[in-house]
Amino acid sequence: MRVTRIFEDLQGHDSYGNLSQEEFVKLLARHKALLVRSDNDQASWSCDDFANFVEGIGLTRYEYVGGAAPRRLIPVKANVEVFTANEAPPDQLIPFHHELAQVADPPQYIFFYCDLPSETGGETALIDSTLVYRFVSEKYPDFMDKLKIHGARYKRTLPDEDDKDSPIGRSFYNAYQVDNKMDLEMKLDKIAGLEYEWQPDGSLTVITEPIPAVRMIEQQHNHAVYQWTFHNSVIAAFLGWQDSRNDRMNAVCFGNNEAMDSNILDDIAKFMDENKVSYQWKKGDVFALNNRLVMHSRNAFTGARRVFAAMFGDTVPSGEVKTDGTGQIVKDFSALNVSDPTTFGMWRLTNPEETVYNAIMAGYRRFDSACDYGNEEATGRGIRRAITEGIVTREDLYVTTKLWNTYHDEKHVPLALERCLKDLGLDYVDEFLIHFPISMEYVPFEDKYPPEWTNLEGKMKLVPNDINATWKAMEELVYSKKTKHIGVSNFNCQHLRQILSIANIRPTSLQIECHPHLSQEKLIRFAREAGIRVSAFSCLGGTSYISLNMATSDDLLFENAIIREICTKHNKTPAQVMLRWGIQRNTLPINKSSSRKRMDENRGVFDFYLTMEEMKSIDTLNLNRRYNDPGQFCEQGMGTFCPIYE
Repeated sequence: MRVTRIFEDLQGHDSYGNLSQEEFVKLLARHKALLVRSDNDQASWSCDDFANFVEGIGLTRYEYVGGAAPRRLIPVKANVEVFTANEAPPDQLIPFHHELAQVADPPQYIFFYCDLPSETGGETALIDSTLVYRFVSEKYPDFMDKLKIHGARYKRTLPDEDDKDSPIGRSFYNAYQVDNKMDLEMKLDKIAGLEYEWQPDGSLTVITEPIPAVRMIEQQHNHAVYQWTFHNSVIAAFLGWQDSRNDRMNAVCFGNNEAMDSNILDDIAKFMDENKVSYQWKKGDVFALNNRLVMHSRNAFTGARRVFAAMFGDTVPSGEVKTDGTGQIVKDFSALNVSDPTTFGMWRLTNPEETVYNAIMAGYRRFDSACDYGNEEATGRGIRRAITEGIVTREDLYVTTKLWNTYHDEKHVPLALERCLKDLGLDYVDEFLIHFPISMEYVPFEDKYPPEWTNLEGKMKLVPNDINATWKAMEELVYSKKTKHIGVSNFNCQHLRQILSIANIRPTSLQIECHPHLSQEKLIRFAREAGIRVSAFSCLGGTSYISLNMATSDDLLFENAIIREICTKHNKTPAQVMLRWGIQRNTLPINKSSSRKRMDENRGVFDFYLTMEEMKSIDTLNLNRRYNDPGQFCEQGMGTFCPIYE
């Protein structure tokens, strides 16, 4: 089959054989909307072909409850429900909306099939919901804040029989899938916050409970999305919920019952219309839409038009057995799922106490610390200040610290964490990582802390050590509840194989240097296939290493032509583009700044996304260039040859 990425390359296509469930849903997570066609131009898909196609993907059935549009079921041989798309009169525009966004649990995926294209018009227009979110956030921030806080309520009066002359004429029996009023009332009474009233003519007015109107879409099938979406039917209700029973001006309000400014709604609708992607149907065409990320509409048309639809929830578990790089079955991939990928790094900060406090104020919740950074006492003070002032709770934060090279002996591992906890002023950390796969001579805490790279004689002294025993001591820290998770940093694939081969508690995290000059594609894949998430330090390249004489101005990525071109297209900074690149590669980029303005900018990465072509163009910048390489700086600075990546 031929697959076109509608938002990215409407004129081109990619050819595929039979895509697996996982492959197809990841395409929809990455590209949001796909046009799917038969490979054979002379033999377009029939409706049964369409039904067989969507059944084969393996998605959960979705019950069409709460929708406004009249629909008819279409008989197909496959075990899926195919029905007519909105059968509103052809002279009427169906405004942009996420399908069933006016209900608490809308479908995840929508598929459309064209059985007969119209003579003129009738395009199914699409718009990227994140694009709409960004427009509203930037132009009407107060309106957006109210949507985020209160959500939206929708008001609609439903007839007792389908009204085919109305775009919202679905009867209350069909809308709520009941046969009688008693069952309907029982169903409605179970929905907290919903209000309804029977009208003298037998129709039913329903005012929904407050429904979230803005959503952060985090991950889909272990693929990073992390985009805000204007996930609602606000504009559809405002423009389209008009008939003999309904007044569109009263169809929607904020979740606290406050009226929405009609001028703002008109402007949002205008923006949607100016930025939509319209596609003229051809017989046999299929649209596959990620309903979490895409809004759709229908243009008015002339002549006959038959477009059918199918909607689904999430995927049905495939039961596929997955193994890691040691051949072991991986049962738990939960470590790959985080609510917010942006992580604030504590390395080389001039005022860590104030900085970590400001970072929390800016919205950061993940913090990367280490014994070797030498500032954990100040870091802890900043964290405690934010907790004391009620800005966050301890449970809101995810704090990582690390085991230094001099404490690899199993009897020193718990002592090292105890010292980190004491300095941080915490009872536990969320994650404790082995900082380097380098074991060095023990330096007593009371003699030198942090010990850095040299012993008391000023020399870097490597010592033999069983890293397996180190890992077992790390596991004991989980059992003692001093840390919730354990992981590693600066490990390569073979280091990971060693740990995975003996681990009772598998590492949840791998932290590595990763930026456009060092993309580490194979290592990231290896870790994630083992259920290990990847955090990326130095994610903006060599900037922090210039003052250490470990990089030069020629290494800076901020002025790179490829990155600057992408910045111009998206109206984003080079840092935002590189952070977004890291996020879309399924890594958690660690960034830092002492400037509150830069902190806010570095978190402004959830209102745009990079196309496949943009991602690939940044990928071409890879030079396998390391800035933090013990194989170089240990010998140059301390006279000890210590390669770990070769």
